[in-house]
Amino acid sequence: MKFKKILLTLIISFSLNAYSSYTGVYYCSDTNSTGFEPKENFKVYSFKGKKFKAKIDFEKKDLISKELYFDDIAPRTCSVNDNSTIKCHRTYGSSFTFNPETGYFVRSQFFLGKNKLNDSIYIAYGTCEKF
Repeated sequence: MKFKKILLTLIISFSLNAYSSYTGVYYCSDTNSTGFEPKENFKVYSFKGKKFKAKIDFEKKDLISKELYFDDIAPRTCSVNDNSTIKCHRTYGSSFTFNPETGYFVRSQFFLGKNKLNDSIYIAYGTCEKF
């Protein structure tokens, strides 16, 4: 029994330590998502909403979200404006803007390949709650 308590304490400590350098961990979900499908002559679609986790550091101006592909693989840049809204862009065409005071976010995906459009183009909005 004592071993289980020690093990549980260690797991919680390591889990919290992974997020300790970030201002906040947020759980987010799309309210609506719409866009175009280039492979179908740019037919308009309503896309299935996504739920994701985002680690945001407003001081370091950084965002990590593996579900949105904001990770160490693709370079990204973020900025924070006066009302603490963070805006991040990936070099491969994704963007994410979030205001922690309102809890609202907007995100988009738009990738233009070398010769043609292959990926869906969409914009989504929703809300995030701090964990």
